[in-house]
Amino acid sequence: MDFRGSTLFILFGGCILFASPSFAFINSGKLPLPKSRDASGSCSKTTMSLRKDADGDAISWSLDRRSFSKAALGAAALSFSNPNAAVAKEKAGAWAKHDGPFSPEELSGFSSTPSGLQFKDVEEGTGPVPVPGQKIKAHYAGYLQSNGKKFDASYDRGQPLAFKVGTGQVIKGWDEGLLSMKVGGKRILVIPSDLAYGKRSVGGGLIPADSVLVFYVELVTLAA
Repeated sequence: MDFRGSTLFILFGGCILFASPSFAFINSGKLPLPKSRDASGSCSKTTMSLRKDADGDAISWSLDRRSFSKAALGAAALSFSNPNAAVAKEKAGAWAKHDGPFSPEELSGFSSTPSGLQFKDVEEGTGPVPVPGQKIKAHYAGYLQSNGKKFDASYDRGQPLAFKVGTGQVIKGWDEGLLSMKVGGKRILVIPSDLAYGKRSVGGGLIPADSVLVFYVELVTLAA
């Protein structure tokens, strides 16, 4: 028996079986699921398996009612917090989502710098501006201008990228584009290939040579 997808509480003769959204409790088949109490009034022990997903390694458990209840309560606490975290992550990166090729309208209204970098502020931000060599944290979503295909996004991982801006740790277009942003700002960058990866093909062809890149970037914070 495999319970997946939603938070699930199942009771068998007063015994609680629990499956959180991120874990599946699976009957191993070694013993039947407890359907009634034994003579002492306690639920029978049941061998269960726990795994993160269909491809994960299973770990066999043998739990009495008290131990299982404690484990279930702990998992329940996590399951109720995880959906909120997932929703927050989804909202945080919603502005940077893009599907399909870019239209001319989407690529209009940009300012250009002497280097050829194009940028458009979606939200200016109210915090300080970083100085060269300062460590910052930035969220991003990157797309190929040629077909609108996404090649990477920190939003998908829920973890901003930390680096020292203006020191060459990232592509030139990023250094230039982020050094004029304020903390809290959101900006779209159109980065010509010579300010990105140039003649190099990156990621096994994920970013072909001579690609113009479109980045949605958010300056999250400055770090010490």
